[in-house]
Amino acid sequence: MKLDRRFLLRGMFQGSAATMMVPFLDCFLDSKGQALAATGQKLPTRFNTFFFGCGLTKSLWVPKTAGKDYEMTVQLKPLEAYRNKLNVFSGLRIPFDDNPNYQHWSGVAAAATGISPTKQGQFDSKTIDQQVADVISRGARYKSVAAAASGNAKESYSSLGGLNTLPPETTPLSLYTRLFGPGFQDPSSPNWKPDPSIMVQQSVLSVVAEDRKRAMMHLGAADQARMDQYFTSVREVETQMATQLQRPELTAKVEIPGAPESDLVVNNALPNIRKNVPLMSRLGALALATDQTRVFNLSISEPGSQIFIPGDSLGYHQSTHEEPIDPILGYQPRVAQYNVHSMELFAMMLKELDGVQEGDGTLLDHSLVFAYTDQSFAKIHAVDGLPILVAGLASGRMKGGYHIAGDNSTVSRVGLTAMKAMGVGVDSWGANSMETKSPFTELLA
Repeated sequence: MKLDRRFLLRGMFQGSAATMMVPFLDCFLDSKGQALAATGQKLPTRFNTFFFGCGLTKSLWVPKTAGKDYEMTVQLKPLEAYRNKLNVFSGLRIPFDDNPNYQHWSGVAAAATGISPTKQGQFDSKTIDQQVADVISRGARYKSVAAAASGNAKESYSSLGGLNTLPPETTPLSLYTRLFGPGFQDPSSPNWKPDPSIMVQQSVLSVVAEDRKRAMMHLGAADQARMDQYFTSVREVETQMATQLQRPELTAKVEIPGAPESDLVVNNALPNIRKNVPLMSRLGALALATDQTRVFNLSISEPGSQIFIPGDSLGYHQSTHEEPIDPILGYQPRVAQYNVHSMELFAMMLKELDGVQEGDGTLLDHSLVFAYTDQSFAKIHAVDGLPILVAGLASGRMKGGYHIAGDNSTVSRVGLTAMKAMGVGVDSWGANSMETKSPFTELLA
């Protein structure tokens, strides 16, 4: 069988020819180139991320005591209502190995992958949300969904590695349309039925199966690997299609609202972000509750946050560098207030998750939310002591209400702990000096 750039996988479907393209291959080149639903099915455990830029102020956020009975500090106070479902991690470090400290990036990448990045703006592996999604998202309509509350399409920290960043929805309306626009069927509707167009697409994929097996026999090792990777993504599509042909079994009783206003202002101004975060969080919660996705990622800013309060000539990021440290207080008061706003926005997301009743608890009880940032002390681009917060009980697999004083542990221990709680079968996580086999076992139920 000869393969060239015009090669298609073929089969017959309902008496007609069905075809499917293949990726570009080397052979195309010349020599130069726990709770239960009513059915008895387990409710899915969901995974979420929340990204906020420029960190927190150490003297105002790190509890003085470790363990279960820590005090809610000034900057953690907005999260008081979720204390028993929240774990706080301090004293974590990022070894750079032989890599530089990429300003406003090394912390992001290390927390999200367990690897010190080798390039500015790129992840050296899949981010934690995608690694979890590979395991838990089979059966959901979308493998994962991302949203950027400030409207910047570059503010996504969900990646397949390298430059393969997954684009976010940048307005409440676009997020709504993605989740509940064309193609959405309310699982609670008595009129729910399989989408005929999905049935046709699924059948077309299946009839080329034999042709793709024959094609693999005529490829070199590199092309076989590339084709296998390609077919893995095809199988994910097939799984998504199969999902859309079955009504999800749900226990959450939710109503899908109408579309958000199209004229909402989306930018870095804090008042606008405060309007958009609850809207996007609510839509994300509804998407999780109706099994549109099991992984939802929300960012409120880029690393080196450009959030600003109208009338503030410096804004958040510039303030971290230009505002002097108050000699009496010992910290930057304007920056400290911006830090509090980040936690208030995080609390808005948790409120929406905790407000959806599901099974024997809430959506937050059946979720894990991984909240992280880029800096520990943004004024000097420090990352030692990087703040990380994890909310939710992962369907009973994660304990809550602890302050873990990291004692100079690597940040990758948090990621490994989260993956263990999510049921991801890994014994270690991270790479090089950040590789760890030591989750925080005291948090795992």
